[in-house]
Amino acid sequence: MRKLGSGYVLHEPIGRGAFGQVWRGATVAGDRQVAVKVLRGELADDPEVVARFVQERSVLLGFNDPHLVTVRDLVVEGDTLAIVMDLVNGVDLRVYLRERGKLTIPAAVALTCQVLRALTVVHAAGVVHRDLKPANVLIDLTDPDDPQARLTDFGVARLAHGRSLTRLTGAIGTPLYMAPELAQHEHAQPSADVYSAGVMLYELLTGHPPFSAPHPIALLRAHMEDAPEPIADIPPPLWDMIAWMLAKDPAARPSATESNGELTRLARSGFQPAAPPSRDADHGTGAAAATATGESDAGVTALIPPDATIVTP
Repeated sequence: MRKLGSGYVLHEPIGRGAFGQVWRGATVAGDRQVAVKVLRGELADDPEVVARFVQERSVLLGFNDPHLVTVRDLVVEGDTLAIVMDLVNGVDLRVYLRERGKLTIPAAVALTCQVLRALTVVHAAGVVHRDLKPANVLIDLTDPDDPQARLTDFGVARLAHGRSLTRLTGAIGTPLYMAPELAQHEHAQPSADVYSAGVMLYELLTGHPPFSAPHPIALLRAHMEDAPEPIADIPPPLWDMIAWMLAKDPAARPSATESNGELTRLARSGFQPAAPPSRDADHGTGAAAATATGESDAGVTALIPPDATIVTP
């Protein structure tokens, strides 16, 4: 057991991520259990990260949504930077999926819509997650019959994107879930999170992500150039929606709000196609998925395995 600042006690480590270690803790008063992410020491040594950590405090503490893991406090103590969050009663989506192999269509769509609603909130505040993946989605199992997705680490990549992180690997993202434009060092936009959500939905329905390769560079190249294998046993309108989210061109993807709205509509309709649009309506969601950007893997930095987080400026 160790103290953190004047307000918290850390009991035992419960996980480790790309940016630090997660501890189970509590307030000193003992009135609340918390999860505390203690960022890696090299991040605390970077003045840019420390300054950003302080500047972002009001943004991260201002989020309040049932599908976001609430950030309660940011602590700067000597050479320690820590994020204090609600402790979620459950497991991450990676473990949840591993225990089940794959999910039913309604369950996969419901959890994805919850993540998209969380993304809508953070995108509206100008925050891009940059590293959306099953390990960063916690499944609250307080009611096992009604699991609830809660997005976490939505501010960590933004906080940590300073000189020390770039020095370590050079980029931010996990190759299995990384949008094509990020592999080409483009600035992260909300559309990159929508792509990652599409990859997650594909994996929830099939038990595996749409692209795999033994080396991160090959995997990133697949995201840039290859078309995902269609999922044969799902309704065609649902596949069209996934293909739209997985469009190679970020400008061709729907927003998180649009994705959530259309997936919700499909679920309520029994996954029937929408009524035909008016003659002059602008439509063309399906074809966008075939648009490819980039013909080279030049400049792609890949230093760690495909399922680990990497960083690129």
